[in-house]
Amino acid sequence: MTHDFIARAQERSADDAPYVPILIIGSGFAGLGAAIRLNREGHRNFLVLERGPGVGGTWRDNIYPGAACDVPSHLYSYSFALNPRWTRSFSSQPEIENYLRGVAHDSGVLDRHIFGCRVEKARWDDHQHRWTVSTNQGEFHADVVIGAFGALAEPTLPATLSSTRFAGDVFHSARWDYDVDVTGKRVAVIGTGASAIQIVPAIADAAAQVDVYQRTPPWILPRLDRSFTRLERWVFGKLPGAARLARAAIYAGRETQVIGLAKVPRLMKPVELMSRAKIWNEIRDPALRRKVTPNYRIGCKRMLISNDWYPTLGHNHVELVTEPSRV
Repeated sequence: MTHDFIARAQERSADDAPYVPILIIGSGFAGLGAAIRLNREGHRNFLVLERGPGVGGTWRDNIYPGAACDVPSHLYSYSFALNPRWTRSFSSQPEIENYLRGVAHDSGVLDRHIFGCRVEKARWDDHQHRWTVSTNQGEFHADVVIGAFGALAEPTLPATLSSTRFAGDVFHSARWDYDVDVTGKRVAVIGTGASAIQIVPAIADAAAQVDVYQRTPPWILPRLDRSFTRLERWVFGKLPGAARLARAAIYAGRETQVIGLAKVPRLMKPVELMSRAKIWNEIRDPALRRKVTPNYRIGCKRMLISNDWYPTLGHNHVELVTEPSRV
């Protein structure tokens, strides 16, 4: 269907490369949202170039154990496509990917997608006032290019891990290799960011030893996650206003944090005390407590949420390494 659309393009360039007024690169939340908005505004002549096999972006690619969102489900969605079928207050990777697939299907923009199309370069022509976009499927010309390829599209491994100096299996969390079985193995996890605090608890029981390498400890808050009841899902489905109200309440609550984060830092003190209490209640070892306690004001770095990070670090076969290290 997509290639029929290209064939119907109203104009061709001199070199016969397909011309389309608008090209969108990427079909994650941003690219898909742009495509839907263009379609709704009556702009039919556009294409979405997506290097992957389907929509979803980071939620298609990040399939590591424990992958989930740290933004409440009713907020982590399009305002024009609320989902009354969320099963949990914080959704997992498969559920978010399925949501995006459903939105793409229902919106009628899939026929404007070319999947498996990797953009190699884009060049602006001052003479023709037009973009030339080179891909593995040939060139395209466009008046407007919307870059929606995302900041997390290309994971980076340290050079030492990418070399042959390390004989074990090496991969980035964004390219999780399920052919590697961690059962009974010693696993090193570098970093204690949003992905690590989900991965380590998910693999700790299977691994023989898990060494976690930390540069800067994050502030951790409780993950207020639960399953939505059947009644709640019924209400969200039958009363669209209920879903919008839930979304608005979450949005307002999170936006009020900006005052404390950017204007009046002392307002974040209760949140910091909550995080410190979490450390005290969930970690018994004084040395480990010191390792996980940040030495900077809460909000200077992304705050994370987890209910099992600290308990997992307390396991005998899990070690948090904070000394400078190299492979």
